[in-house]
Amino acid sequence: MGVDTKRFKDYFPHYDFYATPDGQECLPKTYYYTKYGAITGAIFSIYEMALISKPQTLHSTLARFGRFTFPFAGMGFVFGSSICLLAHMRKKDDVINHLIGGALAGSVWGIKFGKVSTGHKFGLAIGFLAAYTKYFKLNNIPIFTSRTDATTTYDSKRDFTIRLYEDPGRPNEA
Repeated sequence: MGVDTKRFKDYFPHYDFYATPDGQECLPKTYYYTKYGAITGAIFSIYEMALISKPQTLHSTLARFGRFTFPFAGMGFVFGSSICLLAHMRKKDDVINHLIGGALAGSVWGIKFGKVSTGHKFGLAIGFLAAYTKYFKLNNIPIFTSRTDATTTYDSKRDFTIRLYEDPGRPNEA
């Protein structure tokens, strides 16, 4: 029996947003940002309905589902389209496009609640998160690293092959 060596990417195919520079493949990028935003909003809505609001009728359930799903999808659309538009306007593929795109996407949340301060907070948070992610991708810095150094180093406490005494019943294995 072999060991399953598939990774998360093999089970769930995803779109690589950083395979091409900003300003190229605008429609697929915007589509996938909108799609992933809608999926995130749907998951958020389901948890919110199950744990907090607990709607009783089908109408109220659909209304609560749309309350978060559509703004999250809108945030994805605004993020993807604004990154593409900024890259075409500025003629650059850099961190600033993602910072401004994230700020515009976060402002959708402020428009939803009708509060400018909420939009600013979400805009700054999403903008800085997008900018840091773009910075890490541009400079080939891994965001999530595996701890292979901790598992491959020698540790005598975890080495169970050490013989404490010579077994007289076996020949020496060298």
